[in-house]
Amino acid sequence: MGKKDTIAAIDIGTDKVVALIAIIEDGGINIIGIGQHESNGVSKGQIINIDKTTTDIQEAMNNAMMMAGMKFNRLYVGIGGGHIETITSKGMVAIPRGGAQITKDDIGRVIEQAKAIAIPADREISHIVPQEFIINEEIKTNDPIGMTGVRLEGKIKIITSSSYSLSNIKRCIEKSHIKGAVYVANPIASAYATFDENEKKMGAVMLDIGAETTDIVVYEDGNLRYVGVVEIGGEFITKDIVYGLNTTRDNAENFKLNYGCARLDMVDDNEIIEVPGVSGRAPRKISKQEFIQIIEPRVREILELAYAKIVKESDVPMDRIGAGLILTGGTANLPGISELGEDIFNLRGRIGNPRDISGIGENIYDPAFSTAVGLIKYAIKEEGTSENVKRASGSGDSFFKRIFDWLKDI
Repeated sequence: MGKKDTIAAIDIGTDKVVALIAIIEDGGINIIGIGQHESNGVSKGQIINIDKTTTDIQEAMNNAMMMAGMKFNRLYVGIGGGHIETITSKGMVAIPRGGAQITKDDIGRVIEQAKAIAIPADREISHIVPQEFIINEEIKTNDPIGMTGVRLEGKIKIITSSSYSLSNIKRCIEKSHIKGAVYVANPIASAYATFDENEKKMGAVMLDIGAETTDIVVYEDGNLRYVGVVEIGGEFITKDIVYGLNTTRDNAENFKLNYGCARLDMVDDNEIIEVPGVSGRAPRKISKQEFIQIIEPRVREILELAYAKIVKESDVPMDRIGAGLILTGGTANLPGISELGEDIFNLRGRIGNPRDISGIGENIYDPAFSTAVGLIKYAIKEEGTSENVKRASGSGDSFFKRIFDWLKDI
């Protein structure tokens, strides 16, 4: 990649397909093309209709390219769904050469051994994330290269996904006549868009609440410690409103966007809203508190399920999460959700907007675009090679980027 690069990203969601095109130039990310299309072939983050999803991808991508006025060099595609899981593994090797300096080849051998664990035939490795290395059973470090020892041990997080789900995504991309795509787990992409380095070091939890799934990421001591998904999201809130108000899905979605709130105690008890009639019925008036009583229990359930999953499956205690809770995704726009998250997690909360970008339209800073923007930032940090791209990522030739390069060589 030269000093100027054009990267595209596709986020295939349950509600919509988002395509972005960005120019990476002069140390910055400039979004020059945005395309969106209603998603008609996805359920709970997984593709259930190849032809419909292919059409949706083509429409979103064509709209982005028309706005950008150019094509792209590379494409990054998000992997979504409840099938994404985290496995912890270890690898250990003896250092030959009589305790000589540790090299990249030694690290490669540790990682290869850590990968050699029993993974079900219907799953495959999406990401390998080194946690730390231990030299001679006593020295812990993130970068052992050049240090001396006779034994090297590595702790590794392995992110896996369903082989069938990934094959369906690849099939849609191939049918869209796009070659050479790189596939990234959605939770990891969203984290790249919303975390900063201080939060990673202090420890933080991110929830990306989409339409039918909520992605979870936990960072601690600068490292990615956990990735998971719960199969519930903002569309469940909309369905509750449909049944609670006896109205259409479109009316329910509009009511959620215009009047929704995640906490009952933040609503004026004197405020009245009018519910449109359906099929010739007359409109009726209800208090806003009555409306929020439909919403709050479902939002609380989403957050509590995510919290329970972290406590059960993550090896990071909540008292190690110094930077708090980050909420992103379209549902993060719901007023009061950060405050409710603080109550449930007992952590300071904030809304995670995509950061360190520029470009056309204010909507690229909306939490709903976190995954798409994160795919572009992932591309820069993990695979960028030009000096300008290194400066944009703020990491240059980082240790973990070198590991990524070595793994590709292996």
